Amino acid sequence: MATKRMLQIGEQIREHIAMMFVRGEIADPRVRGITLNSVKLTPDLQIARVYYSILGDKNQRKSAEVGLKQASGYIRREIGKVLQIRYTPHIVFLYDDSVEHAVKMGALINKISDERREDESNRNAENLSDLSSDKDNSSK
Repeated sequence: MATKRMLQIGEQIREHIAMMFVRGEIADPRVRGITLNSVKLTPDLQIARVYYSILGDKNQRKSAEVGLKQASGYIRREIGKVLQIRYTPHIVFLYDDSVEHAVKMGALINKISDERREDESNRNAENLSDLSSDKDNSSK
């Protein structure tokens, strides 16, 4: 379970890394377009797992992973200058596929709702045709 201190430091780390990207301190073109989703710290505050996502194909994701890995030492050093803690956590970047998963789930939900609408419209059309044929038979 994450303590309040772990959550606070994690949020500080996330904000600082995000600001480094915004200010252009990390100029590697491989890491452009990255979204930092969350940071989770181990209870001893020694390891910070930074979860990120990027829109693009697997090649872009792999190159972003390499770029982040190469920049992790610089990022750790810069975070150490800002954070007021004894040890600067080791930064580990992990790809977060929850955004992709959410997009896939949204597409599935849309597909199911479209199929339901089609079924309902088909049933309504059948009911209308049955009613009109019943009227034709009763009027004869």
